Amino acid sequence: MYFCGLAWISLWTTIIDSFFLQKDIPIVIWFVLHFIFIAIAVLLYLLLMAYLTKGFVRLLLPRTWAYRQTFPYTVATNLWTFPLGMLLYQLGHHQIGVALLILGHFVYTLAPLWIARSPKPRASRKSR
Repeated sequence: MYFCGLAWISLWTTIIDSFFLQKDIPIVIWFVLHFIFIAIAVLLYLLLMAYLTKGFVRLLLPRTWAYRQTFPYTVATNLWTFPLGMLLYQLGHHQIGVALLILGHFVYTLAPLWIARSPKPRASRKSR
């Protein structure tokens, strides 16, 4: 599933680069180069963010998560913000793209953890 997402991001990066930026390089070569670079860059970014998320979980929740639980959660929290941030960055809106990457990760990571941390009302049992 991760590689399908990487292929999707690589496809849009290739389309942007080959049609808008560099028209003289064949699209297949662009796609292969983007896929390799994006696979490495995205996985390293997600690794760093997963360790950051693990730290947030340790601070906010009573029980810590194993890394095998943290990494899919991190991927899910970056599902929309990473491609949109990269798209904005590639289209020349560098500050907005980076801000969306950082703020989007924090919002989508911390909001569910904060909600999970809040005490839930308990259902009262009616005595008969």
